[in-house]
Amino acid sequence: MTIDRLGELGPAELKEEWARCHGAPAPSVTPDLLRLGIAYRLQEKKQGGLSRESKRLLRQAVALAQRDNGMVPPSRRLSPGTLLVRDWHGTGHTVTVLNEGFEYDGRAWRSLTAIVKAITGTHRNGPRFFGLTGDAA
Repeated sequence: MTIDRLGELGPAELKEEWARCHGAPAPSVTPDLLRLGIAYRLQEKKQGGLSRESKRLLRQAVALAQRDNGMVPPSRRLSPGTLLVRDWHGTGHTVTVLNEGFEYDGRAWRSLTAIVKAITGTHRNGPRFFGLTGDAA
């Protein structure tokens, strides 16, 4: 089966193709949704599925949704080059993620919390301040 041919299949044929691709009976959804699900499975088989990191983030999001009713976003590993931006009392602050630590105001820093202390003058949770773990403070 190819994705191009899915448009030619009627509802009964789509249900058969779904069962063949997914190894389970087709759900009671519209033919368009069956086509999308079959097309995804065909692409997945040909090109590979989700990355390990994507699967981890999805599992974490599901666990958080079950535990916290979806109120907390999943944490992420930050890639070097990522920019973290925060406005504090009308002044914009940009932090660049490095391989080891962070760069802010022309200096290398070991932690976001130290940067936030330099910005605010008080001790605060650095990741939270930049919106990485929940409500920014």
